Formats: sequence, structure tokens, C-alpha cells
Amino acid sequence: MVKWFQALELFLLEGGISALRLRKEIRVAYKTAWLVLHKIRHAVGEFDARELLSGDVKVNSDQYGRNPSRCQLSHPYASAVVAGCTVTESGEPEQVKIRLVPHKRGGEKRADRHDLTAFINGHVDVRTSAVQLFPQAFRLYAPLRKVVREAWESLKSTYGALELKHLQAYLNEYTGRRRLRLQGSRLGAEETMRQKLLQMCVAVPVLPYRRLIARQPHQPLEAAA
Repeated sequence: MVKWFQALELFLLEGGISALRLRKEIRVAYKTAWLVLHKIRHAVGEFDARELLSGDVKVNSDQYGRNPSRCQLSHPYASAVVAGCTVTESGEPEQVKIRLVPHKRGGEKRADRHDLTAFINGHVDVRTSAVQLFPQAFRLYAPLRKVVREAWESLKSTYGALELKHLQAYLNEYTGRRRLRLQGSRLGAEETMRQKLLQMCVAVPVLPYRRLIARQPHQPLEAAA
């Protein structure tokens, strides 16, 4: 149980923690560290799915894995995503959701209006929200686009290349941890972050190992950490 609490605390580090590093930090087998992290990610993702975006909502048709510093036309490993967020009074993203669009990867493939509508229907409380769509690549909501770039840079730095099989779980991890850290910084208490994460893990049924490894496989990039 002590190792679980240690894992929860390390999960909340700004850049997260890889299974390789967690294995060393809490002294467990790599398979155990990998499974622990995926179970935490699962809990964060399930809890996030229950909380719809509400209020002033912005929705972008974006790409994850597209390096904006490179000018090449081809981005074979970029994946189409729909990103949505609530915004503060100053226009900064608060609660963020980033969802992969199935079967749209590489080149200039992006989410279309059908994908944006599906995202809104599944992740936005339309009764209490004013939703603004940004479907065009050259006219995205810049603060939200920045969060998607930060997610890519953070996950790449901590985990390297990731398999599409688990990428959505890693995106859920990033946005979930980002929100917990924002809430913790406002309340001025790291303990609040840990308590909220623990509540998520307790509230969501445990993800069985067989179910985790049986998820529908996709074409891998490289080995995931």
C-alpha cells in the first residue's frame, strides 16, 4: 500500500514518470510499475469522462505529434485530435480534453465537422455551454493549441514515442494531471492534488490486466516507456 501512495505522488510530478523510473523509485518489477501507472491513467481517464465541459467552451480541430518548429509538409506520425476546453475570464484554458480521431493519422488529416460534433455530443454539457468551434487549421484557438503542443512535448520527453494503442490513456493522463495541478496551485496545497487523485482511483473499478493488454492494437510508432 505504501508503494501505491508513492506511485500516486510520483504520478503528479509536472512531467509525470515513466515505468522505468518508477521501478527504480519504489523498487518493484518493471511489469508492476507499468501496470500501476496504466491503472492510475485508467482511473484518471474514466473520472475525466464523467465531467463534461461546461460554460465558455472552445473546440479545436488539431493534430497531436505535429512539430510546429519544422517546416516539412509531411508529418507521418501526427494524429488528428479534437481538443476542447473551458476558459477562464482571461481566456486561458482551464479544464481540457484531447481526444484522438480514429483512422486519421499522418499528412494533413484533421478532424472534420462530424468529428467536432461527435466530441461536443460526448464531452460537452450543451445545455449549460456556449460553444465556439475552430475547424480550420490556420485559425485555431491559440491558447488551446498551445496546450496540445505542450502535451506532445511533455509526453515525448517523459515516455519517448508512444503506441497508438495506449496514446489516448497518456493524453488523459496529461490533461488530468494538468487540471489537478491547476486546482492544487490555486488552493495552495499539494495534499489536495494527492487526495483528489486517490479519490479517483478509489471511485473507479480496477482495470484488469487482461483487459488492458487486450485493447484493440494499432500501428505502433516505437517502443513505449
